[in-house]
Amino acid sequence: MITHVRSVALGVPDIGAAREFFEKHWQLDLVGTDADRVFLGAGCQDGHVLRLRSVSEPRVDLLSLAAATDADVDEIAERVAAHPLGRLVSEPATCDDADGGYRVRFLDCEGRTVEVSSGARPRAFRPVEPGESRPIGISHVVLNTADLPTALAFYRSIFDLQVTDWVEDIMVFLRAGTAHHMLAFTRAPHASLNHVAFELRGIDEFMRATGTLMQKGFAPLWGPGRHGVGANTFTYFQEPSSRFVAEYTTGMLRIDPDHEWVPRVYPGNAQTSDTWGVAAARDDAVSATLRGCPDAGLWQPPPV
Repeated sequence: MITHVRSVALGVPDIGAAREFFEKHWQLDLVGTDADRVFLGAGCQDGHVLRLRSVSEPRVDLLSLAAATDADVDEIAERVAAHPLGRLVSEPATCDDADGGYRVRFLDCEGRTVEVSSGARPRAFRPVEPGESRPIGISHVVLNTADLPTALAFYRSIFDLQVTDWVEDIMVFLRAGTAHHMLAFTRAPHASLNHVAFELRGIDEFMRATGTLMQKGFAPLWGPGRHGVGANTFTYFQEPSSRFVAEYTTGMLRIDPDHEWVPRVYPGNAQTSDTWGVAAARDDAVSATLRGCPDAGLWQPPPV
């Protein structure tokens, strides 16, 4: 039904500074601009992986997910319409923007605007070469939630996502394909974006990307290291102007669909956070930064 995270759209107060960080330093590709938006791509065929829009207060505009077929988009729309905590923003319809395809938008159980589309036009792109620290695309997105059981139940009922693993009763990892997780939810005092993770080609490219940002004067928020849950590497950085957190990652565990997977419950300790033991401990300051502020975009769909 859902294949991957296609893109994330962020509202940022200083679009020039955010664009400079993600295009020049994070090495995303400039796809296009309009009056108040910037579209950035990666080494994949998705039309864009990150959209920036000029706003007065930081917010998440859209979480955009890819569906396998138009019929999947219609079924998701029907499930949202029938769900007591869902609300359609727009009915399924053919898109007239640059990406094309067939799309529906809705508000989830905590007011996030979610977009699901199928049949988008593939973008001509330059593949990531060995040694390049350009991201391939979005690996996964982690969302903070004030009501973990409700958020989990909602997303599973709408998208048929499977639970892969837990960290105690604090965090749950969800998958739609073979990747250990495509989405994850973690407990917080409020709903907000925890981070967006961008996939690198391999471990050398991951370390080179991390090192390049550090040489440019961007200190990691946390990392580099390797998570115990999902086995993916991590280095987290903060975009300086909006304070949104982005992660470099690679090497996520793949789940064999032909063998039954039993979700595990991991302890919330240092070994679970970083099996290498290289990264500094995840302290209260890191946790507070990942929690961020309550999302100003809740219950307020973007105008475009």
